Amino acid sequence: MLLLIMCILAFLIWHNNTIVVSHITYSSPKLPESFEGYRILQVSDLHNKDFHGRLTNKIKEAKPDIIVITGDLIDHRKTKLAVAVDFVADIKDIAPIYYVTGNHEQASDERGPLMAALEVLGVHIMDNEYREISLGDEKIGIMGIPDPSIQQRLGGYDWMDQHGYVHSWLLELLKDVETDFNILLSHRPEKFDSYRAAEIDLVFSGHAHGGQIRIPFIGGVIAPHQGLFPKYTSGMHTDAGTSMVVSRGLGNSLFPLRVLNPPEVVVVTLSKA
Repeated sequence: MLLLIMCILAFLIWHNNTIVVSHITYSSPKLPESFEGYRILQVSDLHNKDFHGRLTNKIKEAKPDIIVITGDLIDHRKTKLAVAVDFVADIKDIAPIYYVTGNHEQASDERGPLMAALEVLGVHIMDNEYREISLGDEKIGIMGIPDPSIQQRLGGYDWMDQHGYVHSWLLELLKDVETDFNILLSHRPEKFDSYRAAEIDLVFSGHAHGGQIRIPFIGGVIAPHQGLFPKYTSGMHTDAGTSMVVSRGLGNSLFPLRVLNPPEVVVVTLSKA
């Protein structure tokens, strides 16, 4: 019995520190021809986890055109600012970085110093921002919204009206959009109805940690703000012209272990086909 327990523990430790690279091809006739084969690498929910250079090496090997970070670089319960900042410093020369906050940044007293450090490193902080990415004469749009828990920090927070907040932010951003194809960075996958209503083409999200524990042929067991057997924990989900990529993330927060759910980096290759 002791040997079995030791084997299980060894497997869990190995499993929680093995980085999986998931490849997804996204196709849209709206994509400008210049962006055929464009590679977007997604990092999400690091939660201060230090992979001691192995994560950086995986990102280098993927050769992305841009890197998107969809929140929770830090963990507000055990914030280690240096781990997050050193990681971003290690990858900043691989490709341009676009970042939105997650709920843990919004809840952390270190949010201000983190934002300042990321700006110094040249990271594009996309909270309520819209920018254009150009290749030759063609361009696509990229935008981001902060995690809805920003309302708690600013006051007047209402959990029941999160969809209202998200939708209003999106409508405000879309006023300035001049690109036909648009990408959204947003931490929360459970807001998919709002992204679809805003007619966003491609969304990158995280937050669900892959359901923390994954059951073969069933999927994730539990996710924040989705509850038991959540709908959005991994992979790409498409409805009415909007596709959302959900990263299983890299680190852990309140629950310390992943089960059958190794840390993940997602690489999405764009195609006009």
